[in-house]
Amino acid sequence: MPIAARPRPAGTLGRMADYREVRVERLYVKVPNTDKLRKGAAGQHRYLLADGWREMERSQEPDHVRVRYERTGHPPLKARLPRPEKEQFRFERRPRGQGRDGRGGGRGGPRR
Repeated sequence: MPIAARPRPAGTLGRMADYREVRVERLYVKVPNTDKLRKGAAGQHRYLLADGWREMERSQEPDHVRVRYERTGHPPLKARLPRPEKEQFRFERRPRGQGRDGRGGGRGGPRR
């Protein structure tokens, strides 16, 4: 009997899809057609591996190595924070325009 046709007990959930992130990076090499990475590319590779990414595929190009990374886990709760709503009005904390002696003078300019 196939899995999909098998009756499930009441109150159980079906299989949920895995959350998977895929990332493809170009890591540049020191000498063309070799595998020795540049210092920055080697650091980026080490950082991604330490951050939970797994190297899935690697292909050699003349001046770089194309590496495909994957990681799985729980989906992020909110990928982006919502933008704050604009305030209805802005009030000035200190009035501008008139100086102490009443001659105007806003921001900047020479003193008299």
